[in-house]
Amino acid sequence: MAEVAAPTRARHLTLLVVVLLALITYMDRVAISVAAADIRKDLGLSLVQMGWALSVFGWAYALFEIPGGWLGDRIGPRRVLMRIVLWWSFFTAFTGWVWSPRSLIITRALFGAGEAGAFPNLTRILTTWLPAGERERAQALVWLATRMSGAFTPSLVALLIGWLSWRHTFEIFGGIGVMWA
Repeated sequence: MAEVAAPTRARHLTLLVVVLLALITYMDRVAISVAAADIRKDLGLSLVQMGWALSVFGWAYALFEIPGGWLGDRIGPRRVLMRIVLWWSFFTAFTGWVWSPRSLIITRALFGAGEAGAFPNLTRILTTWLPAGERERAQALVWLATRMSGAFTPSLVALLIGWLSWRHTFEIFGGIGVMWA
């Protein structure tokens, strides 16, 4: 019978990196809901147009989540995550550069398509790097991070919008993702 090697300490760093990315994903998702009133005012959007901008993320995310996981199975989750985090970080920052309802809706769809592969690939990393007995706790930490991010991001976004602007807030959040990648 083959011996299983003892887990290394690298798994702790891996878990930290995964948890940080989970925080970032929800920061980027939640930011638009806090900025919505300022975006509507600045771009002259109707409620329907803003509704499209908010909902198109979910549609694109749903459409691309399985292909994003499949791609991670084919070329490796680390390679996929680096690419998709750069992709969605660009479109997070680009949200601050939009000029019309159409550009906002397209940008948010591309953001959703990019972020879609995050959690399938994060889960793959956890199952690769962590022993079976540590995976449940790790997944719990990941989901706790998303909930904490969802709880604290609105205050951060409001602070940044008040201090800078909604446009600069999205640029900052996009930069955070680039730093992770």
